[in-house]
Amino acid sequence: MALSKLAQQFADEISLQDWSDAHIRLDRAGHDRASDTKSHPNDPVLSAEQAQKVKINVMWVTAQVLGYNDPNFDVYEFAEACGINVLTSRGAKNGMIDAGLRSWRGQYQRPGTWKFDPLTEVVTTDTSDAYHTSTSCSLFRRGYQNTPIRKFSPDAVPSKWKPCECVTVLQD
Repeated sequence: MALSKLAQQFADEISLQDWSDAHIRLDRAGHDRASDTKSHPNDPVLSAEQAQKVKINVMWVTAQVLGYNDPNFDVYEFAEACGINVLTSRGAKNGMIDAGLRSWRGQYQRPGTWKFDPLTEVVTTDTSDAYHTSTSCSLFRRGYQNTPIRKFSPDAVPSKWKPCECVTVLQD
């Protein structure tokens, strides 16, 4: 039976990763060493730091697929829900969380690939001097002034607007 689209994307993403750092055990979902009858006191275990690194990698792999499919996805909210500290010691958002994704200004590379999807639409506003890949672009959000959003085909944008770097990177 064929996988659903989302299941296939998760499988593609998992397949793309190098899991060589997570070789200690094959655990079922919900594994709890304290109560799993197959655990033994002398089994080799990951240190807390190693286990946290595996958890972060799994979060990133999953977040890559979620970000690609959900325009409202917030990786910091997701990471925090996964039990990962998303703040630096000074209390700011830890840029490492976002940096672990294959994305650029709100656009995610297609799961299981190193490629961005071709642009089919770009957005701008009458108060902007640039057009963007989507309203997820951080530069769009920073300059957005609650004016109506205009949408164009990438090849039909009036010359009044210049491409944002989010567009030029994806077109290369």
